Amino acid sequence: MLETALDLPTRTTDKTDIQTYRHSLLEWVMKEFVLALDHLLKRGLRFDYRRVEEEQRYLRGRLDMNKQLRQPPGRAHIFNIRHDLFLADRPENRLLKSALMRICGLTQEADTWRLSHELAGLVAEIPDSQNIAADFRQWRSDRLMAHYQPVRPWCELVLDQHMPLAMRGKTHGISLLFPMEKLFERYVEVKLRQRLPAQYTLKAQAASRSLCTHQGKNLFQLRPDLLIQHHKETVLVLDTKWKLLSAADSENKYGLSQGDFYQMFAYGHNYLPGEGDMILTYPKTGNFSETMQPFEFSEKLRLWVTPFDLEKDEMHWPNDIKASVFAPLRLAG
Repeated sequence: MLETALDLPTRTTDKTDIQTYRHSLLEWVMKEFVLALDHLLKRGLRFDYRRVEEEQRYLRGRLDMNKQLRQPPGRAHIFNIRHDLFLADRPENRLLKSALMRICGLTQEADTWRLSHELAGLVAEIPDSQNIAADFRQWRSDRLMAHYQPVRPWCELVLDQHMPLAMRGKTHGISLLFPMEKLFERYVEVKLRQRLPAQYTLKAQAASRSLCTHQGKNLFQLRPDLLIQHHKETVLVLDTKWKLLSAADSENKYGLSQGDFYQMFAYGHNYLPGEGDMILTYPKTGNFSETMQPFEFSEKLRLWVTPFDLEKDEMHWPNDIKASVFAPLRLAG
């Protein structure tokens, strides 16, 4: 469903305790890492002083007298020196470089590949991490390193090749929340477009009707999820609901919402002028696997409650709609 609705906005919340599982990296994880790293590099990498002890033919920094006094006569002209270099070679940067190089070799998405290789040129002088676990233990979280914190969870996912699960666990990472009602709506829309006969068009989020007028102005805009039209004439109104129904629980109205029925009643009188068929579709489950008998608002206006099979990507169309609306065309599902 996420792959079908790639433009669906995600919401990054506070860090949470989740479970992870061993899996190859997903493109969206690699994309989020390179975007976070790009933002970090624009703010600037943190450098640190690193003590270097070496032998040179010139003096720099401090002379190590103990080593120098032990030099043999033939090497008296070689100086043992100590000095500090201001380098980006620090644990955090080494880990980021290692994660970035892994993504450069794995990603198959054009934008991620382009950005990752651009960033690789900016961190080319930083060495790769030789001990990932040790470098993570040395990752500092003080005030000067605060701007590194957003990229760390992504870096951990990339280097460990662990994907997050929507279950409580011991891993401290990122929680991604998706509005399931919107995800389900867009998923159904895409699948219907693929299977709908060519003579029909599918319009999403129509907003051409309002519930009433007041002083010449339209009030309370009506926005059904989907309209099926034939030659610009609406023949079917559909609404999607991410809820669980039970076809056996008639005492509790199968789990249906009275508010949803009021909404469909308004759609029927404004988009179908009180005559025709409407559909409320819910996810198919073991307790709801067949289309219910129609709910009649009047002799001419009916509402069907149908399941959408997420495993087969099929709508369970009522036989009456197949025969009247889509006849003589064949419609999958």
